Amino acid sequence: MTATSIDRRSNGRYRARYQAPDGRWRSRTFDRRIDAQRWLTNELARLDRGDWVDPQAGKVLFKEVAERWMAGRVTLRESTQARDRSYLGSLVNPHLGDRPIGSVQPSDLEGWVADLIAEGKAPATVQKAWQIASGVCRLAVRDRLIAISPARDVRLPKIEHKEPAVLTVEEVIRLADAIDPRYRALVLVGAFGGLRIGELAGLQSCDFDAARNLIRVRRTVSDVRGQIIVGPPKTAKSIRNVVLPHSISEQLAEHIAQLNEPKPEAWIFPAPEGGPIRRTAWMRRVWKPALAAADLNQDLGTHTLRRSQVALLIAQGEHPKVIADRLGHTSVRTVLDIYGHLYEGADEAAARRLEKQVTQARHLRNGREPPGLIH
Repeated sequence: MTATSIDRRSNGRYRARYQAPDGRWRSRTFDRRIDAQRWLTNELARLDRGDWVDPQAGKVLFKEVAERWMAGRVTLRESTQARDRSYLGSLVNPHLGDRPIGSVQPSDLEGWVADLIAEGKAPATVQKAWQIASGVCRLAVRDRLIAISPARDVRLPKIEHKEPAVLTVEEVIRLADAIDPRYRALVLVGAFGGLRIGELAGLQSCDFDAARNLIRVRRTVSDVRGQIIVGPPKTAKSIRNVVLPHSISEQLAEHIAQLNEPKPEAWIFPAPEGGPIRRTAWMRRVWKPALAAADLNQDLGTHTLRRSQVALLIAQGEHPKVIADRLGHTSVRTVLDIYGHLYEGADEAAARRLEKQVTQARHLRNGREPPGLIH
């Protein structure tokens, strides 16, 4: 049972005390005994519920808790860790870092979000920064530094949905013809194989099976704070085999032959100076000039190639499960959520196919030859 006491001090005020779980005594003084009793009852109730928090624990600075939060993300991809640390250093800590975690209120976070919006930060950027701040607050609750997370009931800016840009087959060929010849096959494999740029950069000669028109996605390359990181693909599902159209496979085989590099671990799309390509530098030196030469939108990123693959597959009526597997998505829902707008008109097409079956069944029942049947 928790030891407690209420005593009257020499100044006439009342001191309420209880022995906390750490063995130390906690106390507060009040002008009235009833207020002291009310506070003591509330503290004892917290102890009984198991949600008691040491008032001194909340004096830890927000940025110190943030470091603990970052340390707990060590299992994530290095590129993800680098992104989160960048957001933490540039958007979160400058506003909240020097505050004791226990002093941060929902109104403080609301004001911080308003400041980010006023600074012109994109809604997606604000939401990501908020996710990081929320994660830090959740850790503080878990570690019993604070009782309740202040990251609640704050309205965030909505991310306006924009239909992702895609290229037609003609535009893909135009871009492939316009880019540095060393990367022509990269454009084609990206658009007709659906690989991410990091997966394309991570392809080695041993990953290509020309006889089966097949490439094996086994690794990805990322540029983290200027350091090239070669690691496994984004998810376990991203480790996959992708069959290329035969003509694209032939062009990839010709490209590899021209590299004159017999080693199985040779990079299929190396940087001009050798080794894996660095995405940021490659886009600036190779990708952007190619877009300009092909008379395409300069804002298009390399992910446009992957999206174009999806658009082509949907247009030819491929099942979402086939598309998800080809792209390395863990769920068909991902395809539908991201690319659902490309299925416009699919319902009408399905109705036409159903009508054809109904018509054929009606003709067979009436003893007549269904239209369109060939004997």
